Amino acid sequence: MKKRTIHYPLIEQEAKKAFENAPPTHDFSHTQRVLNLCMHIGEEEGADTQILYAAALLHDIGREQGDANGLCHAEVSAKMARPILEKAGFPPEKIEPVIHCIATHRFRGDAIPFSLEAKILFDCDKLDAIGAIGICRAYAYCGENGQRLYSFACTEETPGANEKISKITDHSRHTPLIEFRLKLSKIKDRLFTPSARNMAQIRHAYMSEFFQRLFREVKGSDRF
Repeated sequence: MKKRTIHYPLIEQEAKKAFENAPPTHDFSHTQRVLNLCMHIGEEEGADTQILYAAALLHDIGREQGDANGLCHAEVSAKMARPILEKAGFPPEKIEPVIHCIATHRFRGDAIPFSLEAKILFDCDKLDAIGAIGICRAYAYCGENGQRLYSFACTEETPGANEKISKITDHSRHTPLIEFRLKLSKIKDRLFTPSARNMAQIRHAYMSEFFQRLFREVKGSDRF
């Protein structure tokens, strides 16, 4: 039997093409970081790295189309991935597993990742939202949307801070600190694999210290 040749460069080219007009928060560098994490954690957890490679590269290719039309970008990406995988000569028996990974990678999505590879992609996508890179992305998003750097009303020391945050409806009043309290601080408890959870603890601690230091500096005190 003739061995199937997979055209990996085609998959990467199609992935890059989807991010030509993407903002820094979700450009192709995000895909590359998720891919690196998937390969690292995939090997540690004993996953099929061939499935993970394709899923990581294609997991966000439908973001622009999905967001523009009010659709779930994970579902759109999953649909767009199939013809790319078929054209690249990806093993037919592994296409559905890749599609499942992509369709279930959203933090706020309803679809549940069942396979090991899907859980790893979910974890790696979330890991890229926390730690030093998470802070970078939070502030990049802040700049993209004209948001404030911080808000005294939402510090952990402020009584009723969570209630105040929940009442914010004006997107321009959102801040990276609010994003940390509402979403990013919860990520470490939502991950599936031991490797990702261990990494998340370190990244979470870094973010927490960053925001604590931020408010010490804002208040004019660098004391620890």
